[in-house]
Amino acid sequence: MDKSIYNTIINEYENRQNKAYSLLSKKKAEVYTKIPRIEEIDREIQLCGVKYNKMILLESVSYDIAIDELHQKIKNLKKEKELLLEKNSFGSKYLEPKFQCIQCKDTGFLTTFKSTEKCSCFKQQYIDHLFKQSNLKLINEENFETFNDNFYPDVIDESKYGIKVSPRKNIFNIKEKALTFIDNIDNPSQKNLFFSGPTGVGKTFMINCIAAKLLNIGRTVLYQTSPSIFNIISEYRFNFQKGDIHENTIYNNIFNVELLIIDDLGTEPHTATRYAELLNIINIRQENNLVRPCKTILSSNLGINKLTEYYDERVASRIIGGFDLFRFAGEDIRMIKKLQS
Repeated sequence: MDKSIYNTIINEYENRQNKAYSLLSKKKAEVYTKIPRIEEIDREIQLCGVKYNKMILLESVSYDIAIDELHQKIKNLKKEKELLLEKNSFGSKYLEPKFQCIQCKDTGFLTTFKSTEKCSCFKQQYIDHLFKQSNLKLINEENFETFNDNFYPDVIDESKYGIKVSPRKNIFNIKEKALTFIDNIDNPSQKNLFFSGPTGVGKTFMINCIAAKLLNIGRTVLYQTSPSIFNIISEYRFNFQKGDIHENTIYNNIFNVELLIIDDLGTEPHTATRYAELLNIINIRQENNLVRPCKTILSSNLGINKLTEYYDERVASRIIGGFDLFRFAGEDIRMIKKLQS
């Protein structure tokens, strides 16, 4: 792992914690002024451990009895504290620190009796630092909450749209399949997704919807355009051949992130090397997916029937066999929005 990025993230977590506890100190000062008894309660809780440890050392009470009494004493004090806070309109949780990540409490790590591992928020931060080109910032505007089917015509016109149902029914079907994909992210038998269709019919929007939903449940996501991802691979291999590379994390994340999104497939330079690289990405990620979540979404303006013409037959076969294929159709939503503004 790149040490400079690691240290940057650790510093960020330290800043988060400092802010949380600084705000907590201000809240305590406010509450202590208005409710002096709460300051007494906090002091009593702090002294409880010392008191019962002393009792155990002096053997004036057994360990089990002391622990039970300690837990009950602290429980009673905390209950009194909560009631006082509620009575004075602060809310029972007012004096709890507010962390951005509830799971790790802004430490970046999850600790159990057996091990310590990086929190999903740490992993996502690390990926975001590695791939500055990520377009995931759009998920704040493009997500299932802002999904609007009114942009899709409710008429059936196969000669115009290339599908046997209306664009509106089609996009509803795709949305349902996308939600099923999210729900089954841990299922090895859940296929990857391939989105095709002309520019402006919602492929990238749906990608952002899926990314937003997965990020909100703590999954790691990497979004890259096809030219960018192949440039990253080429740069890695060039540096490796020169002996200038010490860390392979950037390259490895392409193969290991829980959801890899490659947008604009088909806009990369068309060479045999690129076909081999794409096939390698698909193969390795499908192998990884057998033991842990490692899903892929490909998006392209190319129609499904164009894959065999545009790519090596092995690449097309892998996509057709290992992905659920969806064609987006409708009017150019970007033009509709532009005309409405």
